[in-house]
Amino acid sequence: MHENQSALLLGRLITDNYLIVFETLNYIKKPRKKDNGFVGIKLDIAKAYDSLEWDFIDYTLKTMGFPSKFIQIIMNCIKTVSFSILIDGQPTDSFHPSRGLRQGDPLSPYLCIICAEVLSSLLSKAQADGLIQGIAIATNAPNISHLLYVDDNILFCRAKLSEARAIMNILQLYQEVSGQMINLDKSEMVFSPNISQDFKRRFQECLPVKISDSICKYLGMPTQFGRSKEQDVYFIMDRIWKKLKGWKEKSLSFEGIGVLIRAVAQAIPTYYMSCFLLPKGLCSKIDKVACSFWWGTNDSKKKIHWTRKENLFKSKHSGGVGFKILREFNLAMLAKQVWRFQTNPSSLITRCSKAKYFPHVDILQAPLGSNPSFAWRSIHNSIWAVLKGSCWRIRDGNTAKIWGDN
Repeated sequence: MHENQSALLLGRLITDNYLIVFETLNYIKKPRKKDNGFVGIKLDIAKAYDSLEWDFIDYTLKTMGFPSKFIQIIMNCIKTVSFSILIDGQPTDSFHPSRGLRQGDPLSPYLCIICAEVLSSLLSKAQADGLIQGIAIATNAPNISHLLYVDDNILFCRAKLSEARAIMNILQLYQEVSGQMINLDKSEMVFSPNISQDFKRRFQECLPVKISDSICKYLGMPTQFGRSKEQDVYFIMDRIWKKLKGWKEKSLSFEGIGVLIRAVAQAIPTYYMSCFLLPKGLCSKIDKVACSFWWGTNDSKKKIHWTRKENLFKSKHSGGVGFKILREFNLAMLAKQVWRFQTNPSSLITRCSKAKYFPHVDILQAPLGSNPSFAWRSIHNSIWAVLKGSCWRIRDGNTAKIWGDN
């Protein structure tokens, strides 16, 4: 699989795609010289599972070298899907679809990813041939022309009409052979600030996707932040509160309430905490809401908290309830990113981040740098946790700093 795909693949995370897109969109939005702009294009595949042609799946599997017996089994499983319509409670004759994958089938996501590899190959070939140049966010950073995650795809190119035509030709070819269609209503593209309105109109004629001021969200997370970070991520607090308000604590035991808090309320921010350091005030509010729900406090009445908050956040082995201290858990999730940068230097996200923020040292000695993004600032704030909790295993002694490292 191309490194531009990160869905359901060993050693890759959904956050890899998001962090690269976050940095690249920030790079696109920086002011630059005239006639030297970039374009980010977010594509949405309409009914990605329902419209895949079976002949296309069969051909793709053969091209990728899967055994013929395996392909035959897969195609038989796909083609045995049938439906029956109930009229007055009685089933009528069954009918068989001629294309598409069953959503919910464990095999369907993998088949969809394999088929998306065709689109990735077409874009990579166009980049190798010089038809599309992509974007490098720093000197020695890899040129990125596309990132794919099932039906959430994003393309990057220079603001040139020739590149718009090349992308449109690739998309038309892919739509014809695969059966999938680009949902133009949900697709959007953004330009560098120096691009004129006249050029944007001509670019849109070559690639008919609506023009936006910014791509607000990618993979469920915002792609830009204002000065007030707490205000930007306060929607997390709203989601948690809505979840808890939907449950009546009277119908749950203390253990049931604890499971609800650990598995729902404190699990909702996990995805966001893998990329960003949430403000301390927001973490404290979420912790306070969890404690209030535990003791039965709601909008209409308050109840006594029979022990200190700190006791609830101790582990069960230490006599507590086992709630996570959200701020510490947030730092642990970001430290995981630091560790992945350190142990997987060949990954796409590591190479992009290293070229921009720490080109001459490794992640553990990385400086904050000037004008860092919110994502990098968050990850940088957790480096101390890895340094404190890790140590060197001495081998030949060439890489360890004897006077500085553990």
